[in-house]
Amino acid sequence: MMKCLLVLAALVGLSSAQFSCCSTEDRAEMQALWAEIWSAQFTGRRVQVAQSIFEDLFEREPDTKNLFKRVNVDNPSSAEFKAHCIRVVNGLDTVIGLLDDPATLMNQLDHLGKQHQVRDGVMKKHFDVISRSYLAVMPQVSSCFNADAWTRCFTGITDKIKEYLAQ
Repeated sequence: MMKCLLVLAALVGLSSAQFSCCSTEDRAEMQALWAEIWSAQFTGRRVQVAQSIFEDLFEREPDTKNLFKRVNVDNPSSAEFKAHCIRVVNGLDTVIGLLDDPATLMNQLDHLGKQHQVRDGVMKKHFDVISRSYLAVMPQVSSCFNADAWTRCFTGITDKIKEYLAQ
């Protein structure tokens, strides 16, 4: 029994170490901020928030539009593209919800890393660009956005996913 507890503690410690810059306070801050933005009472604005993030991404890095051809990116008002925007941001919602569960979080980030690894054209730099897009949009939809906490945690999230990408 003691051996199992030690192994579990080591795994949790290893998982937490990968997010060492994202402190417990940062995680709580990010989760509270996200709850304010993405809670069920705001379902009507979810599409607008998600689309704004992608609009900013495409302005910053126009070539990224090519990554989304299969979801009708050329018609950003289409149901298909809106649904994709929601799927992407719902993925982040899942990850943010797992910040308190490091082992499950790492498992989810591994899953996301493998998903992006098989997508032609996805590069590490794209995660840096979308990070800046979130930083541009989030203060517009949050009354008390903490950019430092957000950046520390978001960087930990994207760094783990980027491990799966060659370039």
